[in-house]
Amino acid sequence: MRLYLQKDICSVIIELCNFFRQLCSKTLYKSELDKLEEGIVLILCKLEQIFPLALFDIMMHLVVHLPREAKYAGPVALRWMYPIER
Repeated sequence: MRLYLQKDICSVIIELCNFFRQLCSKTLYKSELDKLEEGIVLILCKLEQIFPLALFDIMMHLVVHLPREAKYAGPVALRWMYPIER
């Protein structure tokens, strides 16, 4: 992906992927979730600067609440419906 995209676009997409990778890990620490909650706001701001605003709807806003939900309910992997639906 790095070969085909501009550096700023590639770095923001990688940051977003790292956010989801950390959020979906089997062990979560409260300090990490606090950092994720602050970091996702910056990532979304960078995405809004690069891509047109028509791309962003309410679903993009819901990403901001995922770290807080993980604080309340625990690791995301334990609550996913994907294995059951398959």
